[in-house]
Amino acid sequence: MATISFKRSGGFIGKGMRFELNLNDLPIGAVRTITRLVEEAQFFDLPENMIKTFKPDEYQYTITVDAGITNHTVRTNDSTMPSSLKPLIKELSQLGTVREAA
Repeated sequence: MATISFKRSGGFIGKGMRFELNLNDLPIGAVRTITRLVEEAQFFDLPENMIKTFKPDEYQYTITVDAGITNHTVRTNDSTMPSSLKPLIKELSQLGTVREAA
């Protein structure tokens, strides 16, 4: 796994987030955590667009995992996100918050 692009938009106050992680630049512990969460979410088996309905004030997410020979993008929102994807979204959101604070 080489890079992960993460975009969060919408929400009550409309505070978006967008960043790209190069896993080669992260500490090994963070890489293991993210890799495990991608695997547990069965990310590469998820449909590309899971947004079927949209409720006001919810977040929409676009995640792209580029693993070198393969890449996959998933679009989801709070109401359509499968439970398997929630831990990855939470981890990426926390990483984005830390990046914004730096």
